[in-house]
Amino acid sequence: MTVSVGGRVLDVPALLDAATGATEYMRALLAVMTRQGHTVAVPSAVRARAAGQLATAAELAELDWFCAVGTVLEIPLAAADASELEQLAKEHFVGDTAPAHAALIARQRAWPVITTEDRAASFRSAGIEVELLP
Repeated sequence: MTVSVGGRVLDVPALLDAATGATEYMRALLAVMTRQGHTVAVPSAVRARAAGQLATAAELAELDWFCAVGTVLEIPLAAADASELEQLAKEHFVGDTAPAHAALIARQRAWPVITTEDRAASFRSAGIEVELLP
């Protein structure tokens, strides 16, 4: 059994890319991460937001498949983290809890967040390392 010593946290655009296959980047990353025994963390708020933005049943099925395979770990919001999440959302994400949940998980695990260039500054302002989607 391989123990995960590293991983990545997905923001909404990264999870949407995984579900739609828009760039194939996230699907390829999942294969590499799984092979290396690393974890791909999907905060539950990110998954909920992504699901709400998908247009077809096929995309929703892909989202479900992506979140259920390999070393993907969906992470629910713990009640003990609610205050920190609210503070992150207010100070760095204009009150948006989905990216704040991704930032919280990234901070707790010291893992980078995968997101888009237009969202990167908010994560960086929260002290979170960012990896950009192509």
